[in-house]
Amino acid sequence: MVRVALVVLVAAAACGKSGGPKQGSGGPVARPDAVIVRIAYSSEKKAWFDEAVPAFQATHPTTPAGRPIQIDARSYGSGEAASAILDGSFRAHVFAPASGAYVNLLNQTWQTGATPHAKPLSPAGEPLVLSPIVIAMWKPMAEALGWPGKDIGWKQLIAVSKDPRGWGAYGHPEWGSFKLGHTHPEYSNSGLLAVLAEAFAGAGKTRGLARDDLAAKSTRDYLGAIESAIVHYGKSTGLFTDAMLARGPGYMSACVTYENLVIESYGKPGAAFPLVAVYPVEGTFWADHPYAILDAEWVGADERAGAQAFLAFLKARPMQQRALALGFRPADSSIAMAAPIDAAHGVDPKQPQTLLEMPGADVLGALLDAWRHEKKAADVMIVFDHSGSMEGEPLTEAKAGAKAFLESLGDRDSVAIEVFDDHVPPPPEPVELARARPALEKLVDDMFASGGTALYDAIGASYKVMAARARRDPGRIHALVVMTDGKDESSRELSLDQLLAQLAPEDAQVKVFTIAYGDDADPRVLEQIASAGQGTSVKGAPDTIVQVYRDLSAFF
Repeated sequence: MVRVALVVLVAAAACGKSGGPKQGSGGPVARPDAVIVRIAYSSEKKAWFDEAVPAFQATHPTTPAGRPIQIDARSYGSGEAASAILDGSFRAHVFAPASGAYVNLLNQTWQTGATPHAKPLSPAGEPLVLSPIVIAMWKPMAEALGWPGKDIGWKQLIAVSKDPRGWGAYGHPEWGSFKLGHTHPEYSNSGLLAVLAEAFAGAGKTRGLARDDLAAKSTRDYLGAIESAIVHYGKSTGLFTDAMLARGPGYMSACVTYENLVIESYGKPGAAFPLVAVYPVEGTFWADHPYAILDAEWVGADERAGAQAFLAFLKARPMQQRALALGFRPADSSIAMAAPIDAAHGVDPKQPQTLLEMPGADVLGALLDAWRHEKKAADVMIVFDHSGSMEGEPLTEAKAGAKAFLESLGDRDSVAIEVFDDHVPPPPEPVELARARPALEKLVDDMFASGGTALYDAIGASYKVMAARARRDPGRIHALVVMTDGKDESSRELSLDQLLAQLAPEDAQVKVFTIAYGDDADPRVLEQIASAGQGTSVKGAPDTIVQVYRDLSAFF
């Protein structure tokens, strides 16, 4: 059974919270007679929707009853969109994820969750556009594996990742080890379909994947072999691909993404090399981007009519041609394939040659269970500022956020908490949560606010501990998660420049994620620290910090 599919880890992915959905173009109008059609759509379509919504509104659409139609479209990760609908934080009339797999999971949770429903919430929906799941690789690295003349698949990626010589086995020792990325399958469609494609390859199938296949040792071992090459996971396919482009081949050799994002990368300056799309020879999936008008009590006849009108607009030839220009394959088969679906943009219009069959929700639930056992385990140090300025609600909510982060991690993950103010105690060693969870939760409960802020010293001391662990055990994701509500005022050992130099060795295996908590934190400095540590910086406040911590758990 799906673990209340996608809701446990993404619960309360509410609108407007840090790391949550982005408001699309065309928010609700003031006219009291307007029909507001709320659409939760996957973030990969954002550029298209940002054009489509105002273009639709410019036609002054109305329902058959004459009421004006207003589109309120918001972009999410596909798993986040499902969660926002299920927890009521965004009462969408239309669910438009990247793949029909999330329609299956949405319905599974709707019908088997805490409040079971007799009928499915979502129909299958109509495909809006198509984009295959691909492995985006830097062109020289793909060529080293034989691209474009040789078929490449998961088997080749396992071989290069397991070879102790790394890329040296292919004539490029300067490239180091093979580093792979895909998003977290409980948050993001591309991550879910990546893991599903890995499982099909491990089972040696293209159809009929069953729960027994996922329980087989050979399949589990295959999954584990691929997942061992992961740098870290992520929440959004677009942001994940952008991070790869910004940080270059030393950060990540390849990531699982959408063909349209490979095409989109050709319009972004500064990349070290072009990306190319590898279509796994074992098979892949179409991201079919269904548009499903929900069968829910809050979807009335006028909302349904407005949703149908916007669907017709998106499926009409002008918007389908615009989707093609943005790198999607049109759902309208009468539109001929043309640029940018071409070799000049790193893709092959004749691919994919082998398509995999989408299983039902029960198999997807078993897949997520298998992945949790075989995923790359995390080794995390939470660096927690409990200085005097945290007194009251800020500390109460920050403690709740830290506990939510612990809850989101698995028993195989190891965690330690370094609590600092103007004093930085020797950082503890992370311990597996299977043994340490109650003690860590008590440590959080027992915190109180006091002292100043020795931020740089705390990060530096914690980083040394984690770097040593990374050298001893490179088979884990190693990271710092740093939360502070203020500026450094008490460090004695390190300046900012010294800390940044410490975080940026060429062989860095520890990622640094920072949270700027409240108005007094310095986001510029925390962004510098996260950038040096090849992580991410986010902002939080007392009313959003729990969700911020949950969002960060998607990296692990």
